[in-house]
Amino acid sequence: MFFWDQAVDILRESIFAYAQLCHGNLGWGILIVTFLTKLALMPSAIRSAKAAQAHQQAMLRIQPRLDALRSTYKGDARRIAEETHRLMRDEGISMAPPGLLSNLIEFPILIALYAAVRQAAATAGRFLWIPDLAKPDWLLTLMVSGLTLLSASLTRSSSAPSQTAVVVASTIVSAVVLSKMAAGVGLYWGMSTLFGTVQRRIAAR
Repeated sequence: MFFWDQAVDILRESIFAYAQLCHGNLGWGILIVTFLTKLALMPSAIRSAKAAQAHQQAMLRIQPRLDALRSTYKGDARRIAEETHRLMRDEGISMAPPGLLSNLIEFPILIALYAAVRQAAATAGRFLWIPDLAKPDWLLTLMVSGLTLLSASLTRSSSAPSQTAVVVASTIVSAVVLSKMAAGVGLYWGMSTLFGTVQRRIAAR
């Protein structure tokens, strides 16, 4: 775990370093390092999102043929799998999830950043209206939950009831989790959500 610990240490010390540049304000340190990390990963994330959208559109295009295969070979799971694989190969559609390599690179970095933010937030400190970044803040929880709701609403694929239920559920989960987390982690969550929304909007163009 040496390299993992090193990565977390570097990110945590970066938060403290930027905090010192902002008159020792830890909140700004968390926001700046989160922003810079997400910015560095943005090109890869956008490519991954575009690949996922292209894959989804290709799957929608062949969906009637997939349904026909399932109907023709109903009860024969092996044959359905073989014919599905053949159809996707003929159409040039990859069986592997799009952006898999990109996600494998990004995920550990974001987890390390989350760990660094948690450690940094534990040292406490005031930020704007928040009296202690080491403790939950109800106003920040409401703001980030609202941002989560807005982000999910802007990026959902349809207005179907099932999609609406997912949006509402994700917002409720965010509110419950954030209400128990340090406000410093809430700042990280809010910046990540905002950045993710912008990335998806760019990728959708």
